[in-house]
Amino acid sequence: MSRNNRKIMFFTYVKDFFNDMRVELKSERTVESYRESLNSFRKYLSEQHSKSVDSITMDFVNDRIIREYIAWISEHNSVGTRNVRLAALKAYVKYAASKNIDVVPLQIDIASLKHKKIHPKRNNWLDKEQILLILDQPKPTKIGVRDRFIMLFLFSTGARLNEMIAVKVKDVITDGKYPYVRITGKGDKPRIVPVPDLAFLENFKYYCKLYHTGNNPEAYLFHTTIRGRQDKMSEDNVQRILKKYGNAARSINNSLPSVHPHLFRHSYGAQLYRLGLSLPEIAKLLGHVELSTTEIYAETDIDMAAEALNKMIGHQPARKWDSLSEDDKLKMLGLK
Repeated sequence: MSRNNRKIMFFTYVKDFFNDMRVELKSERTVESYRESLNSFRKYLSEQHSKSVDSITMDFVNDRIIREYIAWISEHNSVGTRNVRLAALKAYVKYAASKNIDVVPLQIDIASLKHKKIHPKRNNWLDKEQILLILDQPKPTKIGVRDRFIMLFLFSTGARLNEMIAVKVKDVITDGKYPYVRITGKGDKPRIVPVPDLAFLENFKYYCKLYHTGNNPEAYLFHTTIRGRQDKMSEDNVQRILKKYGNAARSINNSLPSVHPHLFRHSYGAQLYRLGLSLPEIAKLLGHVELSTTEIYAETDIDMAAEALNKMIGHQPARKWDSLSEDDKLKMLGLK
């Protein structure tokens, strides 16, 4: 590495890295997950090597340091956490290498670090009886009809939470021989999900009679109205709804797992596998980029206990940098 690059802080490209991620993936959750992972690495270097953020330079972070960190993470955390931390480091180093050719050797060195196979937990999917029990919990009120259809939509389409709340009325196509929903996935990639279930179509039409009397095709399918302004429903609101009815159903059947949006997605994938769809077909319907993500559905046992899915910093600061506190430095770098 050239002398000029030795003193460049390792986290110099973090802000740009995150900004580019937001544009490409449009996923704040992924950004926050990667921010947490990079901060984990920073804290490790602080605690184990007595390094402040500005003394963590490009020449200090090498293959050995990263391997030591991943080994340390493996001892103190789950395999899933290890994989997330490694994925974040690899992605950031790859980005840094695209900005600084001197980082390329590090990118090559850590490329051989592999993700470990996760043996997922059981009880991370719902069978038909459990789904029906949860769907039976909302009361026969206007709010109840909405909440029931939200859960039915998640189970019938396998949509991610952020994908579902972005669906507009015009995206549900019911005329024609094969009704379907248009879903926009990661990276703005669209996909078509068939919904042949008659129950879904009946619930959709009844829901629209209650919540879309204006027949506005551009309206968000699931929305809230605050101070007279209608907007798409928040992720937190959907999560509260699922938790409410999940807890109610669990009071009847305590074997139910904790109910959350991705549980319905898992259940959809397991259902497709049981119906005989191939992994590439399931991957297409779920919007998986890598087939390896879908392979988990091939690991269901004889009772169909489906296992869980595996679950960028601009220019150098001005001279006043030296007078900043560690906390202020982290904020400027985008690590906080």
